[in-house]
Amino acid sequence: VHLQMNATGRCDVVDYLIEPVRFSTTEPLLWLKASSQLFGKVKKSLKADAKAGFTLPGHLALTKYLKIPRTTEKKRQKIVAYEARQNIPYPMNEVTWDDCPVQEDDLDFETVISAAKTDLVEALSLYGREAKMDPEQIEPAFISLLNGFRFNYPEASGCILLLSVGAKSTDLIYIDEGRFYSRNVAIGGNAVSQEVSDALGIPFEDADALKVEGLRGDELPDLEKGAFETAVANFRQRLSVEIIRTTAIFKRQGYENAPQRVYLTGGGTLLPKLEETLSDQLSVPVERYDPLKKVRVDSLRSRENVDTDKAFLGDAIGMAIGRFLPDACCLNLIPQSLIRQRKFTRQKPFYLVAGLVASAAAALPVVSSTIEIGAYEQENLNLVEQIEPLGKINKEIHEKREAIDKLRKVVESSAGIADSRSNWLLFLNDVQERMLSVEDVWLDRVEVLRNDEQKSVGTRFDQRNNRSSKRDTDHEIVRLRLEGRLIDVRNPMSKVSPDSYSRVKALLDSFKRSAFIAQLEDERFDNAVPGILKFNFTLVVNPERPL
Repeated sequence: VHLQMNATGRCDVVDYLIEPVRFSTTEPLLWLKASSQLFGKVKKSLKADAKAGFTLPGHLALTKYLKIPRTTEKKRQKIVAYEARQNIPYPMNEVTWDDCPVQEDDLDFETVISAAKTDLVEALSLYGREAKMDPEQIEPAFISLLNGFRFNYPEASGCILLLSVGAKSTDLIYIDEGRFYSRNVAIGGNAVSQEVSDALGIPFEDADALKVEGLRGDELPDLEKGAFETAVANFRQRLSVEIIRTTAIFKRQGYENAPQRVYLTGGGTLLPKLEETLSDQLSVPVERYDPLKKVRVDSLRSRENVDTDKAFLGDAIGMAIGRFLPDACCLNLIPQSLIRQRKFTRQKPFYLVAGLVASAAAALPVVSSTIEIGAYEQENLNLVEQIEPLGKINKEIHEKREAIDKLRKVVESSAGIADSRSNWLLFLNDVQERMLSVEDVWLDRVEVLRNDEQKSVGTRFDQRNNRSSKRDTDHEIVRLRLEGRLIDVRNPMSKVSPDSYSRVKALLDSFKRSAFIAQLEDERFDNAVPGILKFNFTLVVNPERPL
């Protein structure tokens, strides 16, 4: 978005550009590299020689809310820095962080800290500079949305929930008068694509394209249409549960009011019937957030899809507005290396003058000898000047070759890691759904057992007959040892009732049917405590769905 402040103090949208990035890996640096390929196109399309800002999706920025005793400004900064070290689960030299005040009263001072991996923001800054969009601001998306909402809806009162549904995660931003609270949950539009992919047995990219067709209202075959509608319905239900859970967390933070109205933004909110479902589940009015409500869009009158595009413009508009508002919330995650570089650039003229003065003073005693240098030394200098560029070129070629080799290794190794991460998320969701179907059962312990000795031989599993046969493969055998308990609500004094037996049998049969499990081993039960049946068993992981 190219936005500017006009002479009357109002914001004008000069132009905007939306480009899809289709990249399946969850590795942030690789995703960022794919996105950066479009920076040049953005720069050329907007034709703006202005300050640039970038927003980070919620799942790439860690956010913590702190309440500390009110004290002097000098002590406050030390306390915030100490709390940041305690609450950021990474070495401080590996992250870039900033803080922003939320509210202050006579007793307490409430603030929010946000952090991102340094290699991520440094890479983003590098790609921005290469595209001649040198970043002045890098902030979490929820801060941009907060600033944009306060600018566009100054009349809003009471507790408001601003819901931004992205591809990989969702930001929930609670705005209660002068205070705010945010939480990011790992559910987004990609969950619909993944469920369609699993239901139809097609690649994720094809399922995502099918989802886009469904959002456009294109006619789909009955099988694909059924899978799409089921996935959307499940997504709406999961999102409602997450909102209810986050609202409970929000109240535990000291907020008394529940949201009285919900505003939707983000590409994921284009899913059908989302407004109606959330309104019924939450019993509050739900409407779409308009990031252009108080922004002039005279130059965009000729565009046909402005109303649809608004869902994608919320955080970008808010980022730009926040640069103009004097009282805007600010969390700037610009890397310290870039700040130091800019400081040195500003001071470079002073260093240059000092260097010239020092050089002139040192040169006075040797002026007479310099004049006597002969043609031989001049020729030698000429040769050195000719050789030096060639040496630099050779060094650059060597460094780039090494960088390419390192990048190739990272790409190859990250593919396997990305698949394993995705399988773990899907497996844990699968376990949770199977336990919910049985009810009143929980796990006390999950232990991963890896068999390195059989790594070179491997085992091929036949899921239909629960048999295994040896063959050459690179997959290791992974077993999961699960321990848990099942409570018998109907027969609290019985050690093992028929109801407990049927429910635990249903649970074991359900695990056997899982696509992640090859077979089930070593079932053991302990009925020593009346009304509670302890169990433990071993799950052999399907090598075709590695964890």
